[in-house]
Amino acid sequence: MTRRDLLAYGELPAREILILLAHALDLDQVAIYTELDAEVPAAALRRVRSQIRKRQTGWPLQYLTGTAWFWSLPLAVGPGVLVPRPETETLVEAACARAPLGGRLADIGTGSGAILAAVAVERPDLKLVGVERSKLALRYARQNLAGYAEVLQGDLCAPLADRQDVIVANPPYVRSDEYADLPADVRREPRMALVSGADGLRAIRRLVRQAPDHLAPGGWLLLEVGAGQSGDVAGLLARRGFQDMVCQEDLAGIERVVGGRWTCVRN
Repeated sequence: MTRRDLLAYGELPAREILILLAHALDLDQVAIYTELDAEVPAAALRRVRSQIRKRQTGWPLQYLTGTAWFWSLPLAVGPGVLVPRPETETLVEAACARAPLGGRLADIGTGSGAILAAVAVERPDLKLVGVERSKLALRYARQNLAGYAEVLQGDLCAPLADRQDVIVANPPYVRSDEYADLPADVRREPRMALVSGADGLRAIRRLVRQAPDHLAPGGWLLLEVGAGQSGDVAGLLARRGFQDMVCQEDLAGIERVVGGRWTCVRN
Protein backbone atom coordinates (compact mmCIF):
# COMPACT_ATOMS: atom_id res chain seq x y z
CA MET A 1 0.00 0.00 0.00
CA THR A 2 1.32 3.45 -0.86
CA ARG A 3 1.28 6.45 1.42
CA ARG A 4 -1.40 7.99 -0.80
CA ASP A 5 -3.62 4.92 -0.46
CA LEU A 6 -3.17 4.81 3.31
CA LEU A 7 -4.22 8.44 3.72
CA ALA A 8 -7.58 7.45 2.22
CA TYR A 9 -7.87 4.34 4.40
CA GLY A 10 -10.72 3.86 6.86
CA GLU A 11 -13.02 6.50 8.27
CA LEU A 12 -10.52 8.82 9.92
CA PRO A 13 -9.71 12.27 8.56
CA ALA A 14 -6.61 12.19 6.34
CA ARG A 15 -4.96 14.68 8.71
CA GLU A 16 -5.09 12.17 11.58
CA ILE A 17 -3.82 9.29 9.45
CA LEU A 18 -0.98 11.54 8.30
CA ILE A 19 0.04 12.15 11.93
CA LEU A 20 -0.02 8.43 12.69
CA LEU A 21 1.92 7.58 9.53
CA ALA A 22 4.55 10.23 10.15
CA HIS A 23 4.98 8.88 13.67
CA ALA A 24 5.30 5.27 12.47
CA LEU A 25 7.88 6.20 9.81
CA ASP A 26 9.70 8.71 12.04
CA LEU A 27 9.29 11.38 9.37
CA ASP A 28 7.83 14.87 9.47
CA GLN A 29 4.51 15.39 7.71
CA VAL A 30 6.01 17.38 4.84
CA ALA A 31 8.30 14.45 4.03
CA ILE A 32 5.26 12.18 3.70
CA TYR A 33 3.75 14.43 1.06
CA THR A 34 6.93 14.69 -0.99
CA GLU A 35 6.77 10.96 -1.79
CA LEU A 36 3.09 10.05 -1.69
CA ASP A 37 3.54 7.08 -4.04
CA ALA A 38 6.20 5.42 -1.89
CA GLU A 39 5.25 2.03 -0.46
CA VAL A 40 4.64 1.87 3.27
CA PRO A 41 6.84 -0.84 4.84
CA ALA A 42 4.87 -3.84 6.13
CA ALA A 43 5.71 -3.30 9.80
CA ALA A 44 4.75 0.38 9.67
CA LEU A 45 1.56 -0.47 7.80
CA ARG A 46 0.49 -2.96 10.48
CA ARG A 47 1.23 -0.44 13.18
CA VAL A 48 -0.71 2.37 11.53
CA ARG A 49 -3.70 0.14 10.79
CA SER A 50 -3.76 -0.96 14.43
CA GLN A 51 -3.63 2.66 15.57
CA ILE A 52 -6.39 3.65 13.16
CA ARG A 53 -8.63 0.99 14.71
CA LYS A 54 -7.83 2.30 18.20
CA ARG A 55 -8.51 5.86 17.12
CA GLN A 56 -11.87 4.80 15.69
CA THR A 57 -12.81 3.32 19.07
CA GLY A 58 -12.02 6.56 20.89
CA TRP A 59 -8.34 6.55 21.77
CA PRO A 60 -6.92 10.08 21.91
CA LEU A 61 -4.59 10.74 19.01
CA GLN A 62 -1.95 11.98 21.46
CA TYR A 63 -1.99 8.66 23.33
CA LEU A 64 -1.29 6.82 20.07
CA THR A 65 1.72 8.97 19.19
CA GLY A 66 2.84 9.44 22.79
CA THR A 67 3.20 13.18 22.26
CA ALA A 68 1.06 16.25 22.85
CA TRP A 69 2.09 19.75 21.77
CA PHE A 70 1.57 22.64 24.18
CA TRP A 71 3.10 26.12 23.97
CA SER A 72 5.02 24.74 20.94
CA LEU A 73 6.61 22.14 23.24
CA PRO A 74 6.43 18.36 22.67
CA LEU A 75 5.29 16.63 25.86
CA ALA A 76 5.17 12.93 26.63
CA VAL A 77 1.62 11.74 27.33
CA GLY A 78 -0.24 8.45 27.51
CA PRO A 79 -3.07 6.62 29.26
CA GLY A 80 -3.61 7.97 32.74
CA VAL A 81 -2.75 11.62 32.07
CA LEU A 82 -4.89 14.50 30.83
CA VAL A 83 -4.03 15.68 27.31
CA PRO A 84 -3.06 19.39 27.52
CA ARG A 85 -5.34 21.72 25.59
CA PRO A 86 -4.75 25.07 23.89
CA GLU A 87 -7.12 26.99 26.18
CA THR A 88 -4.83 26.24 29.13
CA GLU A 89 -2.22 28.51 27.54
CA THR A 90 -4.37 31.36 28.88
CA LEU A 91 -3.45 30.22 32.39
CA VAL A 92 0.25 30.23 31.48
CA GLU A 93 -0.04 33.83 30.26
CA ALA A 94 -1.83 34.94 33.41
CA ALA A 95 0.72 33.26 35.67
CA CYS A 96 3.78 34.63 33.88
CA ALA A 97 2.33 38.14 34.03
CA ARG A 98 1.85 38.04 37.81
CA ALA A 99 4.79 36.07 39.15
CA PRO A 100 7.44 38.34 40.73
CA LEU A 101 11.04 38.14 39.56
CA GLY A 102 12.73 35.16 41.19
CA GLY A 103 9.48 34.08 42.85
CA ARG A 104 7.94 30.72 43.58
CA LEU A 105 5.16 29.19 41.50
CA ALA A 106 3.26 25.96 42.16
CA ASP A 107 1.00 24.03 39.80
CA ILE A 108 -1.58 21.95 41.63
CA GLY A 109 -2.68 18.81 39.77
CA THR A 110 0.12 19.27 37.29
CA GLY A 111 -0.78 16.23 35.17
CA SER A 112 1.69 16.04 32.28
CA GLY A 113 3.48 19.13 33.60
CA ALA A 114 2.40 21.17 30.58
CA ILE A 115 1.78 24.41 32.48
CA LEU A 116 5.12 24.33 34.28
CA ALA A 117 6.99 23.37 31.11
CA ALA A 118 5.60 26.46 29.39
CA VAL A 119 6.26 28.72 32.37
CA ALA A 120 9.84 27.42 32.55
CA VAL A 121 10.40 28.58 28.97
CA GLU A 122 8.94 32.05 29.56
CA ARG A 123 10.13 32.64 33.13
CA PRO A 124 13.37 30.75 33.83
CA ASP A 125 13.87 32.98 36.88
CA LEU A 126 11.07 31.26 38.80
CA LYS A 127 11.36 28.36 41.23
CA LEU A 128 8.75 25.86 40.07
CA VAL A 129 7.04 22.97 41.82
CA GLY A 130 4.24 20.68 40.67
CA VAL A 131 1.90 18.56 42.77
CA GLU A 132 0.12 15.52 41.37
CA ARG A 133 -1.95 12.83 43.09
CA SER A 134 -1.99 10.20 40.32
CA LYS A 135 1.03 7.89 40.15
CA LEU A 136 0.52 7.43 36.40
CA ALA A 137 0.42 11.15 35.69
CA LEU A 138 3.35 11.72 38.03
CA ARG A 139 5.57 9.63 35.78
CA TYR A 140 4.83 11.84 32.78
CA ALA A 141 5.24 15.05 34.77
CA ARG A 142 8.65 14.03 36.04
CA GLN A 143 9.75 13.06 32.54
CA ASN A 144 8.55 16.32 31.00
CA LEU A 145 9.85 18.56 33.80
CA ALA A 146 13.23 16.96 34.46
CA GLY A 147 15.68 19.75 35.19
CA TYR A 148 12.97 22.42 35.27
CA ALA A 149 10.74 21.78 38.27
CA GLU A 150 10.36 19.67 41.37
CA VAL A 151 7.35 17.34 41.21
CA LEU A 152 5.71 16.11 44.41
CA GLN A 153 3.04 13.46 44.93
CA GLY A 154 0.06 14.40 47.03
CA ASP A 155 -3.39 15.92 47.21
CA LEU A 156 -3.83 19.58 46.27
CA CYS A 157 -1.61 21.94 48.30
CA ALA A 158 -0.72 19.53 51.11
CA PRO A 159 2.83 18.65 49.92
CA LEU A 160 3.95 22.29 49.55
CA ALA A 161 6.65 23.16 52.09
CA ASP A 162 7.16 26.80 51.11
CA ARG A 163 4.73 29.65 50.62
CA GLN A 164 4.21 30.44 46.95
CA ASP A 165 3.95 33.74 45.12
CA VAL A 166 1.61 32.17 42.57
CA ILE A 167 -0.47 29.00 42.74
CA VAL A 168 -2.04 27.86 39.49
CA ALA A 169 -4.32 24.95 38.73
CA ASN A 170 -6.26 23.45 35.88
CA PRO A 171 -8.54 21.43 38.16
CA PRO A 172 -11.33 19.09 37.09
CA TYR A 173 -14.43 21.21 36.40
CA VAL A 174 -16.83 19.03 34.39
CA ARG A 175 -20.21 18.37 36.05
CA SER A 176 -20.91 14.70 36.75
CA ASP A 177 -24.06 14.79 34.59
CA GLU A 178 -22.02 16.09 31.63
CA TYR A 179 -19.53 13.22 31.56
CA ALA A 180 -21.55 10.81 29.43
CA ASP A 181 -21.91 13.45 26.72
CA LEU A 182 -18.19 14.09 26.36
CA PRO A 183 -16.50 12.86 23.15
CA ALA A 184 -15.29 9.27 23.29
CA ASP A 185 -11.62 10.24 23.16
CA VAL A 186 -12.04 12.64 26.09
CA ARG A 187 -13.68 9.86 28.12
CA ARG A 188 -10.52 7.79 27.58
CA GLU A 189 -8.65 10.36 29.66
CA PRO A 190 -8.65 9.99 33.47
CA ARG A 191 -12.09 10.79 34.87
CA MET A 192 -10.55 12.18 38.06
CA ALA A 193 -8.88 14.90 35.98
CA LEU A 194 -12.17 15.88 34.34
CA VAL A 195 -15.17 15.49 36.66
CA SER A 196 -15.67 17.37 39.92
CA GLY A 197 -19.04 16.76 41.49
CA ALA A 198 -22.59 17.76 40.63
CA ASP A 199 -21.72 21.38 39.78
CA GLY A 200 -18.13 20.86 38.61
CA LEU A 201 -16.72 23.00 41.42
CA ARG A 202 -15.90 20.49 44.16
CA ALA A 203 -12.12 20.52 43.56
CA ILE A 204 -12.10 24.29 43.09
CA ARG A 205 -13.85 24.80 46.43
CA ARG A 206 -11.21 22.70 48.21
CA LEU A 207 -8.40 24.55 46.48
CA VAL A 208 -9.82 27.98 47.32
CA ARG A 209 -10.04 26.93 50.98
CA GLN A 210 -6.49 25.55 51.11
CA ALA A 211 -4.51 27.97 48.97
CA PRO A 212 -4.19 30.89 51.47
CA ASP A 213 -2.25 28.64 53.86
CA HIS A 214 0.36 28.20 51.13
CA LEU A 215 0.51 31.68 49.58
CA ALA A 216 2.99 34.41 50.41
CA PRO A 217 1.46 37.81 51.32
CA GLY A 218 0.11 39.29 48.10
CA GLY A 219 0.31 35.93 46.35
CA TRP A 220 -2.02 34.96 43.52
CA LEU A 221 -4.33 31.98 43.05
CA LEU A 222 -5.14 31.50 39.35
CA LEU A 223 -7.61 28.85 38.21
CA GLU A 224 -8.74 27.53 34.84
CA VAL A 225 -12.53 27.19 34.80
CA GLY A 226 -15.18 25.88 32.45
CA ALA A 227 -17.51 27.91 30.28
CA GLY A 228 -20.06 29.73 32.44
CA GLN A 229 -18.24 29.07 35.74
CA SER A 230 -16.27 32.30 36.08
CA GLY A 231 -18.90 34.14 38.13
CA ASP A 232 -19.33 31.30 40.62
CA VAL A 233 -15.59 30.87 41.04
CA ALA A 234 -15.04 34.61 41.49
CA GLY A 235 -17.67 34.47 44.23
CA LEU A 236 -15.86 31.62 45.99
CA LEU A 237 -12.62 33.60 45.91
CA ALA A 238 -14.24 36.78 47.20
CA ARG A 239 -15.95 34.99 50.09
CA ARG A 240 -12.63 33.38 51.08
CA GLY A 241 -11.04 36.83 51.27
CA PHE A 242 -9.21 37.13 47.96
CA GLN A 243 -9.01 40.58 46.40
CA ASP A 244 -8.02 42.24 43.11
CA MET A 245 -10.03 39.68 41.16
CA VAL A 246 -9.00 38.96 37.56
CA CYS A 247 -10.84 37.21 34.75
CA GLN A 248 -9.12 36.42 31.45
CA GLU A 249 -10.68 35.13 28.24
CA ASP A 250 -9.18 32.46 26.02
CA LEU A 251 -8.92 32.83 22.24
CA ALA A 252 -12.50 31.61 21.86
CA GLY A 253 -13.78 34.46 24.03
CA ILE A 254 -14.61 32.17 26.97
CA GLU A 255 -13.78 33.47 30.45
CA ARG A 256 -11.18 30.78 31.09
CA VAL A 257 -8.99 32.01 33.96
CA VAL A 258 -10.24 33.42 37.24
CA GLY A 259 -7.96 34.50 40.04
CA GLY A 260 -7.46 36.64 43.07
CA ARG A 261 -4.68 38.01 45.27
CA TRP A 262 -4.33 37.00 48.91
CA THR A 263 -3.77 40.09 51.01
CA CYS A 264 -5.23 39.00 54.33
CA VAL A 265 -2.96 38.74 57.36
CA ARG A 266 -5.00 35.91 58.88
CA ASN A 267 -6.06 32.80 57.01
